[in-house]
Amino acid sequence: MRKILLLLLVLSSLSSKGQFNWWNTTHNWDGVTPWTSYLNFAHAYLGPNALPIPEFVDENRNYYRTSTQHSLRSDDAFHNWHNELYWKRGKTRFQLIHQSVEYFRTSTEVRDLRASRGESGKGVLAGDFIINVSTQLYHKEFSTYHLTAHTKTAAGPLFDARFTDAPAYAYFLTGVHRRYTHFGIHRQEHTLQWDAGFQVYQTFWTDYPQNDGFLGNIKWTTRDRNMEYSAGIRTFTGYFLDGDWPRIMDVRVAHATNQGKIEAYLTAGLHDYPFLFMGAGYTLFLSPAS
Repeated sequence: MRKILLLLLVLSSLSSKGQFNWWNTTHNWDGVTPWTSYLNFAHAYLGPNALPIPEFVDENRNYYRTSTQHSLRSDDAFHNWHNELYWKRGKTRFQLIHQSVEYFRTSTEVRDLRASRGESGKGVLAGDFIINVSTQLYHKEFSTYHLTAHTKTAAGPLFDARFTDAPAYAYFLTGVHRRYTHFGIHRQEHTLQWDAGFQVYQTFWTDYPQNDGFLGNIKWTTRDRNMEYSAGIRTFTGYFLDGDWPRIMDVRVAHATNQGKIEAYLTAGLHDYPFLFMGAGYTLFLSPAS
């Protein structure tokens, strides 16, 4: 029986090595170093949702939100579906996000740049859970300040270099500053929001087991009757100095009713984030405005 088990283990090992001959040749594998050491754990070399940069959510109503992402690049095409639950209780806000489905198809060049082990360069994956907990620290007139704790789980698989299979966390302060104008009989609300703090994510590298850096975001939002317009930039500044200084621009327009909100948006990577995608979402309000 032992000989049979040993034979099966040897055959399984040989089959596994044969399965990745293409990868071994492409990346000149030395036969010893773990394959994860060939990956670059930075925003520029992973999927669009591998290392999300969190931001504060300025919303006073509980809600459920579903949204999509659709790539505008042919060498890294993807269609993603996300779900989100947001709950406000007193001065504390809870946000749970699940990157539910990611369908992707990359070119051979992109696959090899990321050292992905998926030979076909395409697949369907489920990603991470993200938990954000924010608490209000101070409020005076038209300005409010919050502290947010962010956690990303290790649910997203690493095999295709779309996720990291490793946790991440962040702590950041937020300032929300409001001003009001009038155009005719209608009032417009203008909001300047900034986030500043630090973010840390784990890697599989022995020499650099984690990357940590400055998290900084800024966003402008204008609400006019049932319409909402916003534009912002999210940033992370890591210390690897290779693909880990992402600058991401988000532009969004939404139409709100008493029951919910429908939105369309565009996200573009300005630096170290090689993605351009559009998306749509629907938010169902679960409570009245407070």
